[in-house]
Amino acid sequence: MSYSLEMALRLFSPKGALHEPISGNFNALSRDDFIGALQIAAKSNEQGLQYLMADHLVDPQSIVALLTFFESELGSEEAAGMALAILLRRPLPEQLDRLVSSHPYFDKERRRASVVMERAKRAHRAGNDHEYRRLLAERNGILSAARDRCAAEILQTGRCPQCKGTGRRLRLGDECPKCHGTGRVVPDAELVSRRFGMAMSEAMERLVDEVIHQASDLVRIMDRQVREMQVG
Repeated sequence: MSYSLEMALRLFSPKGALHEPISGNFNALSRDDFIGALQIAAKSNEQGLQYLMADHLVDPQSIVALLTFFESELGSEEAAGMALAILLRRPLPEQLDRLVSSHPYFDKERRRASVVMERAKRAHRAGNDHEYRRLLAERNGILSAARDRCAAEILQTGRCPQCKGTGRRLRLGDECPKCHGTGRVVPDAELVSRRFGMAMSEAMERLVDEVIHQASDLVRIMDRQVREMQVG
């Protein structure tokens, strides 16, 4: 990310205004200068800005706007959700269960749940039906809460749960087999073609590429605007 774009996005962050001093020649530029440059750059790159806001700030309004854009272009709410997942490098629905099962926290809670389940089985064998139902509910609650927590983390961060975003396996130090060293969730585009066919898959790929290109154009235009303001 360019420095000028980073400064502009920080203005929209939950922390609000710039909290750190701006270095170098950027000292001469004000908050309004950065906002103005961003607005000019975003005029013809609206989805590019929404993508940057969604990707770097996890901005809910930008995420909704992108979802609406994809749905209007693709004519399918489900396909729009998949396009957004691919754009933001989030798992597709079919991938989420497998990713959750590989999360270290879920594995820890699954072991705790298995201990509770063993107690439930003993209660069942002893004919204590009330205790069996109580322990079974406790076990199911542990697994459900763990799944919800892990799924929320994966969807919010896009990090590979196996390596925690490092791209490496902690003990062996080699490439993480889940994310192939990227540290990120890798959306399985083949799931899209199997669900919707090649035509929809190609249309989705074109739209995702268009949004990414818009973001690249926005950065280039904004950098030029900032340089011009510095000279001026």
